[in-house]
Amino acid sequence: MDARGTRRDDYHLFSPTEVCGLALPNRLVRSATWDPSVLIARRVTDEVLDLYRELAAGGVGMIISGGFPVFEQRMAPDGEGEGQVHTYADLRVDGLARLVDVVRRTGTGCGFVAQIEGGHVAAGPSDIPSPYGVKTRPLATAEIELIVDCFVEAIVDMKAAGSDGVQLHAAHGGLLSRFLSPYTNRRDNAYGGSLRNRVRIVRQIVSGAREAVGDFPILIKMNGTDYVPGGIDIEDFPALAREVERAGIDSIEVSGGMWDCLARPEEALGFRPVPSPESHTRIHSPERQSYFLPYAERLDLGIPVILVGGNRDVDRLEHILQQGHVDLIALCRPLISEPDLPTRWLEGRGSSSTDCISCNSCIHDMFVHPGRETPGLVRCVFKADRDQHKVAQAWLATWVEENAITLS
Repeated sequence: MDARGTRRDDYHLFSPTEVCGLALPNRLVRSATWDPSVLIARRVTDEVLDLYRELAAGGVGMIISGGFPVFEQRMAPDGEGEGQVHTYADLRVDGLARLVDVVRRTGTGCGFVAQIEGGHVAAGPSDIPSPYGVKTRPLATAEIELIVDCFVEAIVDMKAAGSDGVQLHAAHGGLLSRFLSPYTNRRDNAYGGSLRNRVRIVRQIVSGAREAVGDFPILIKMNGTDYVPGGIDIEDFPALAREVERAGIDSIEVSGGMWDCLARPEEALGFRPVPSPESHTRIHSPERQSYFLPYAERLDLGIPVILVGGNRDVDRLEHILQQGHVDLIALCRPLISEPDLPTRWLEGRGSSSTDCISCNSCIHDMFVHPGRETPGLVRCVFKADRDQHKVAQAWLATWVEENAITLS
């Protein structure tokens, strides 16, 4: 029990809800957490199955998987021209049905939603130089149409595998995010310019999928802010979200940031510029937590709103839900640290806060994976290896300076 000596069964946070007919036992969501081990192996491993089993048994109401790429095209080896194209048929991960089944077999009622994304594409809506030297070129209309087809194919496949829904990853400067943002989308044709045109690719994905999957839940994760001048911001986000809702999306997860913003100083950003921009550090005080809440509070939609980003204290999260602007709460780093956190909070055990210290050493584990040739499951480095935690913190402190280039 907590200091009150009671469970939290009466909390709105632990009340049942639904997303487009998908019944959920509570309002806590495991936000998509990048799983490089799946992407390298192209299959769901026993290690991954064990993690998802642990998360579902730990009491979370819905798990959103790490992103599954549907389309990839890197630059040619010489850095000039187009590299090989990989469509969804090439990128499909084996064992998706096993992943869904292991969640269902826990008997907790946890929902499973597969996140799908553009993957690594050395192209975008426009050719916008990045301060981190990422080369891009404008996509041709025929290429965009192929990408739409790949997303539709993935949605159909995810339903066939037994997933309860899908989430389009349209945040953090990824492919769909670059179409939605006026900072990265400078096109003057059907896929750019006006707000409606910037959302066109999402609208086409949803409408194409609906013909095959009907009212199968299609969610989206998108930026409330890009943290870059000329990008999505708190003033124009509500109109963008309404247009996305009109496109047929069933729920919006509010996030923010793209990697280009890390070139800006802390004074301009309002947070320390370290990887990843959506995962703020130094958020120990309550006023620095749930940092995307102001963007969610601006929304007036007819679909559920999911809030991610710095959600750390159960009592504060209950207060947020009681205000009525947010319907579900998503967690990423806290569930890396404590997969059974929802049950601990429900039962009133321990602190009202997660034991995640928001240090981002787990980000280092994702990208550098020390001690392993290939990436494995992401772990809480602070708990697992204090010496490696120090190495990770040094990497975070120097990443921006060591990777940024001067744009002419």
